[in-house]
Amino acid sequence: MVQPHNLESNIWKYTVSLVTNKRIFAAILGAYYLTVPDVTAQTIGFIVLVGNLAGFLFEIPSGYLSDKMGHKQTLVFAHFLMLVSSILFAIANNTVLLIIASVFFNTAGAFRSGTGSAFMHETLRALGRDHEYAKVTGKSSSIGFLIPIVLTAAVPFLVEISFKLPFIIAAGLDVIGLLVALTFVAPNVPPVEIEEIKATNFKQVLAEGRSLGYLKFSLFNALISGSLIAFSIFRAPYQIELGILVIWFGVLLGAGRLMASGLLFYSGKIKHWFTDIHAFNWFRIFLYTILIALVALSDNLWLVLGTFILINGFQWGLTQISQGFTMEIIKQSKFKATLLSITSQIDSLISGVGAFLIGALIVKTSYQIGFAVLAGVFFGLTVMLNLYIVKRSRL
Repeated sequence: MVQPHNLESNIWKYTVSLVTNKRIFAAILGAYYLTVPDVTAQTIGFIVLVGNLAGFLFEIPSGYLSDKMGHKQTLVFAHFLMLVSSILFAIANNTVLLIIASVFFNTAGAFRSGTGSAFMHETLRALGRDHEYAKVTGKSSSIGFLIPIVLTAAVPFLVEISFKLPFIIAAGLDVIGLLVALTFVAPNVPPVEIEEIKATNFKQVLAEGRSLGYLKFSLFNALISGSLIAFSIFRAPYQIELGILVIWFGVLLGAGRLMASGLLFYSGKIKHWFTDIHAFNWFRIFLYTILIALVALSDNLWLVLGTFILINGFQWGLTQISQGFTMEIIKQSKFKATLLSITSQIDSLISGVGAFLIGALIVKTSYQIGFAVLAGVFFGLTVMLNLYIVKRSRL
C-alpha cells in the first residue's frame, strides 16, 4: 500500500512530542503539594489515588477509542488535556484544585498510554521498519529525557522566584506539543483492517489478548511500574525530611533522567543481553527490590540519594526494552492501543492505591517503614506472579 511521502517525519515529531510531554516539575511536585494549606503525606496519597482512579476509568476506553477513531486524533486530545492539567496545577491554591489537576493529568496519560506506542509501531510497520521498534523508540525516548534535563535541573532555581513558575513553563511546552501532534501523519491502513476494527467489539479484543498470552505479562508490567510510581510520589517529601534543600531536587532528578536517557539510547542493544522476557522480568524483580530496600534500611544520606537516582534511571531507562518485548507478543494485533491500555489501567489502580496506603503508613510510622513494607510486598507479589508466568509459558 502506498504511504504518505512524509510519513517518516512522525519519528522526529514523536520525539518532540516526548520532550514536551516530560513534566519538568516532577522533582518538586510532592514538595509543591506541601505548600498548599493542610496538605500532609496522607493527603498527597489521596490526591494521587483520586487522580489515578480517573486514569483507571478512562484507560481502556481511551485505548479502544484510539484504535477505533485513530491514533493521531487521540494523541492530539491527550496533549490538550495535559495543557489543561498544567494550567490547573499553576493556579491551584487548595486541595480540590490539586485533585482536579491530577484528574486531568492522569486522564491525559490514559489517552496517551498505549496510543503513542501503537502509533509509532504502525508508522514503522508502514515504513517496513517495525523490526527496529526498540531501537527507534529507544533513541526517541532518550532524547525525550535528555533535552528536558536542563529545565528539570533549573526548576529548583525557578522555585526561588515562584513555586508556580515551573508549571507555567510546562504549560508553554504543552502548547508546543499540541501543535506538533496536530501535524502527525496518519499511516494508511488496508481497507480490510479498517473493516475488521470497526466490526470488532471490546470483548473480542480481550479474547485476542488472552489468546496471544499478553494479559499475564500485562499484569506483571503494571505491578512493576505501578509500585515504582507509588514509591516515587514520596521521593520529594522524604528528601525534605532528610534536610535536602529544594534547590538540589532538580539536580537529583536530572541525574536520574540522564541515566535513563543513556539506557534508552542503547535499548536495542541492551535488549539482546536478555535471553528472553522471563530473564528480563527476574532482573527487574531483584533490581527494584534491592534498591527500594536500600532506601528503607540505610541511614547514609548519600547512599539514599544515590539510590533515588538509580531507581529513577532504571525506572524510565528500561521502558523501551519492556515495550519491545511486549510488541513482540502483540505485533499481529490491530488493537495494540487497547491492549497496552490494559497495562496502564492496572498500573493506575496499583499506583493510586499503593500511594494512598504508603502515605497512610508513613503518617502512622515513618518513611523508612513505609518503604520497607513496599519492598517486601513488591518482592512477594512479583516473584509469585513471575513463577506463574514461567510455568504457564512452559505448558
